[in-house]
Amino acid sequence: MGPAGWPRMTLLGRIVLFLTAFGAAMALQTGIGYYQSKYVLAPLERHSERIQTISRFLNDAESCMAALENYRWDYGDAGALIDAVRAGQERSAGHLARIDGDLRLVGEEQYLLAAAAQTTYGTLALKLDAIAAHLQAGRADRASQLYYNEAKPCGAYLRQYTQQLLERACLDSQDAHARLSQLNKTLNQAQSAVVLVCLVTGTMLVVSLFRLLRSVSALAQASQAISRGEFDTPDLDESQRDETGHMARAFNEMKRSMRQQVELLNEKSAMEGELHAKEKEALELQNLMEREKLQQLRSQINPHFLFNTLNVILYTAQQEGAARTHGLIGSLSRLFRYALASNDSQVPLAREVRIVDEFYALYRERFGSRVRLCWHIGPEVDLPDVLVPSFILQPLVENAFKHGLAPKEEGGQVDVTIRQERGALEITVADDGVGMDRAALDALRDILKNPPSTGEHIGVYNVAARLRLWGKEYGMDIQSEQGRGTAAVLRLPLVLSWEEDSGDD
Repeated sequence: MGPAGWPRMTLLGRIVLFLTAFGAAMALQTGIGYYQSKYVLAPLERHSERIQTISRFLNDAESCMAALENYRWDYGDAGALIDAVRAGQERSAGHLARIDGDLRLVGEEQYLLAAAAQTTYGTLALKLDAIAAHLQAGRADRASQLYYNEAKPCGAYLRQYTQQLLERACLDSQDAHARLSQLNKTLNQAQSAVVLVCLVTGTMLVVSLFRLLRSVSALAQASQAISRGEFDTPDLDESQRDETGHMARAFNEMKRSMRQQVELLNEKSAMEGELHAKEKEALELQNLMEREKLQQLRSQINPHFLFNTLNVILYTAQQEGAARTHGLIGSLSRLFRYALASNDSQVPLAREVRIVDEFYALYRERFGSRVRLCWHIGPEVDLPDVLVPSFILQPLVENAFKHGLAPKEEGGQVDVTIRQERGALEITVADDGVGMDRAALDALRDILKNPPSTGEHIGVYNVAARLRLWGKEYGMDIQSEQGRGTAAVLRLPLVLSWEEDSGDD
């Protein structure tokens, strides 16, 4: 015998045993309930419905005969009488059809009385139809003779048979009720016993599950302690002779083994730390050399020289009165200066809008009225206060002009929509240009995920890559339909800055 007087059975075996016993008791309870419903409650309900149906049939038949009995044959309303008789016939015929005449379900006496009532009612129905026909033809005297000579005696027989059938049905119902009540009492006692078995087995099952859950909870707490590096916690209780005891012993052995492994790893980590420090010094030296090389490459272009040269050309155009040339060089100068700024910094959205307008001024000078740029900025968006990564719009607008509108002979329009959507900033750059087919669209979407091997679409890829740095919920999606245009939808976090810049107002 095991602890608490249990047979030597595993905890899992006890749980399966109690669960099986509980399931069998529940199945037996369901079977008893089904048997009680089918062979006790259903027969009682059927006897009750039969008595009610016979009573309703008798009432409808008598109401039909009463209408004929009370009718004044010399001056009565024949139409009202016919309607009343037919309504009574329809109701009584319906009730008569529902009176069960199966000899296996009712006694022989009920069966014979039901057959007599059906036969008599069939004859009475013919008489009533003939009376209605005489009344419709205006032969009230013949209708009255038919009623008193044939229909009335037939109705009396029908009443007699139906009353006898009702009495017999009531007597049989009383006998059946007594018999079924005794059976129902026995079934209720059996159900009580089954419920008691369910309670006992259910209690035993809950106790066994509680023991299992308690052991699992202790194991989980010990595992969390190990995950925090606490290997000196007390060992689990190994006194149980079931699976929980085996599990506790195995866990304690694992904990001791892990403690030894951790000690070895700490010694190894100390050695690797020294090696890592040396490698880090070498890596920092290599990074310093790379930055020096990059600085050398950048120094090959002197931005001040280029700006000074542009200013000289700008001044010359102003002196010569070339207003258009002056404006174009000014836009180019501002665009070039903005391009040399750090692309990692956050800038006000007003600067992005302004630099796109500068680019549009240059592009419009080349293509004229064939291309148009329209802004749609929501009233909730404050351009100077909203911060976005630099050069987030110009590559998309340039891409729309170059690939969307330039190949289109009649040109087109680029619409830039900026709005606030569910706490984020949503920017859409859409054109009505040539669009792309499915293959070209899929290829472009692949470029957004992986850096292109050539310089084409490198600007669009950089925009998408920088947006992905904000998180999975931000990024860029491209939609296009050949012959109808392309739309790039950007979703990025709404970053606000309350520092006012009068140059961006």
